Amino acid sequence: MTKDKERTITLHKYADALEAKMMQDKLKEAGIDSFLNDENVLGMDPSGGTELKIFEKDKAAAEKVLAG
Repeated sequence: MTKDKERTITLHKYADALEAKMMQDKLKEAGIDSFLNDENVLGMDPSGGTELKIFEKDKAAAEKVLAG
């Protein structure tokens, strides 16, 4: 695997962790691996939020799934 295929990107940032989890479940149903990074909710970043991260190679497919 090349580095580009292994690199993760933030697809979207959600203020609500439950909404982020629901979007993650939609991606999982479509066969797209994703990760939630919610360390900012713990007060490390005043803007807070939960980041939905995916592998960069899955960006177009993930956007299509979440838009539909």
